[in-house]
Amino acid sequence: MRGEYLKTAIAACLVMSAMIAGTVSFGFFMDPVTSDLGFDRSTFSLYFSLITIVGTITLPVYGKLIMKYGTRRFVICGGIWTGLVMAAFSLCDSLVTFYIVGCLVGLGFFGCSYAVVPVIVNAWFVEKNGSVMGATAACGGIVAMVLSMVFPTLIESMGWRTGYIFLGVVVFLLTVPAGALLLHSAPEDVGLSPYGADANGSAQAAEAHEEGGISFGQALKSPKLWATIASFMLLAVTVTVTQHLAAHFVSVGFSAVIAGVFMSVISAGIIVINPLAGVLSDKMGLMKAFLLCSALYLVSFILLPSTGSIAIICVGLLLMSIGNANTSVFAPMMTGSIFGQRDYAAIWGLISMACVLGQAIGAPLWGLAYDLTGGYAIGMYISAVVVATAFVILVVAQRADTRAAIESEV
Repeated sequence: MRGEYLKTAIAACLVMSAMIAGTVSFGFFMDPVTSDLGFDRSTFSLYFSLITIVGTITLPVYGKLIMKYGTRRFVICGGIWTGLVMAAFSLCDSLVTFYIVGCLVGLGFFGCSYAVVPVIVNAWFVEKNGSVMGATAACGGIVAMVLSMVFPTLIESMGWRTGYIFLGVVVFLLTVPAGALLLHSAPEDVGLSPYGADANGSAQAAEAHEEGGISFGQALKSPKLWATIASFMLLAVTVTVTQHLAAHFVSVGFSAVIAGVFMSVISAGIIVINPLAGVLSDKMGLMKAFLLCSALYLVSFILLPSTGSIAIICVGLLLMSIGNANTSVFAPMMTGSIFGQRDYAAIWGLISMACVLGQAIGAPLWGLAYDLTGGYAIGMYISAVVVATAFVILVVAQRADTRAAIESEV
């Protein structure tokens, strides 16, 4: 891979890193902001919920707009907008202003990152699609680890207001230069075919890649779409267990220090597993790779609550890190595999909304599981069943016939 293809892959990695940077960094502001301004944590954290809610609502709209205006404009304009409004948190002194700015961040944050990266990769890569998608998620994980080391020290030494400005600058630098200098919306814009198309018939393969699949209107009438949405929403719900794992380990008798070590294991696993999942999909085929990864992910929910062995727990955590690949790597690839490239951006907008919504629902559900049962074990065993159910739904969705939906539109 070289030239424009490599530049595009790097741009996709940088843009995805911007989303991860924003997501993981918000938690570092909880204590300094609430201590300084006297807010309750529950009321202050609502601003992040507003970012997610507004972003979720706008994802389907962004899917349609990306088709019209192209990914390059979205990355540049969305990066400028999001960088500026994230920095504007530094000017906030009341809950109301945090809520307003949070809504403004939500308007651009997901549109210039999560919604657009799979569209970039699918437009540019026929071959190595999975490898590039996995690389974008892995780069996001690396950025998360770096910022996790930098942000606490920065905020402690320079204050939370400077921290928000720094966060806005990071998001701006990861998106705007990438969009302006490295990215083109489609390979045809620079006289190229998608990577790998030449090996499959040059212009004819490129045309098939561009036009294959069903329209957005046809997808809306197809049970396939709603089955796919349900499947990835269920998987997204299970993924949010990672937000409760530290509490789980402490509740079963491990120290906070050991719980922190365990969390480092799953973070490292995410960095390694995401690109590996992409490579496996390229080598084995998408559905076989997804079956293997889903089976291993399912096993993690059985291992973790049933053992006290540190070694086995670490194995379980590495397997659990596969869950991140389900929503960040397999979800966008399955969207292209099931529905094709014709209206990929619009259809992915709906499915990505389901992934985000599932994560928003999942976090409080895991808390409820603890409140009702006094632990997380029962919730983990139920999650194993949920993962198996989601996989079966997705297999049925992929194999379902869409001719009825196509004929109804014609």
